[in-house]
Amino acid sequence: MDILRLLQDKHEIEQVVFRWCEIVDTKDFDHLHEVFTDDAIGDYRETNGKMMEGLAPFVAHMKANLGRESNCGVTQHNATNFRIAVEGDRATSKAHFYAVHQGVRARAGATYTCWGQYEDEWVRTARGWRIARRVYRNYLKEGTVDVVRAGAA
Repeated sequence: MDILRLLQDKHEIEQVVFRWCEIVDTKDFDHLHEVFTDDAIGDYRETNGKMMEGLAPFVAHMKANLGRESNCGVTQHNATNFRIAVEGDRATSKAHFYAVHQGVRARAGATYTCWGQYEDEWVRTARGWRIARRVYRNYLKEGTVDVVRAGAA
């Protein structure tokens, strides 16, 4: 593989992960098509027991749990320590994350902070690199997870 192409692919993948962080922090979930394929699988079983298949259920989940009407207010998501392997039009990556969530409404005054890893499988599309499968792992948590859970009273 051409080294410049490899470096460009890795850079583009990192930028999509950073776009994920921006979309979540601005609560602009209707733009998640810029990050995921339409048939993406989100494996969040380790953290909240959910396995989401398809972009639409994932967007709905994000709106319910972190959206403007949820108990989750301002957030800040950060991604770092990327490990990316590219093979043609497919790639895998791991990236550490750190995310802080401020509670509002029923969770006003509370915070939820977590540290973990995104484990992603990528596909190159006509629109650029997109995540086809994400496994979301939390390693450390602080505060109340109810800040990011729909229906928490």
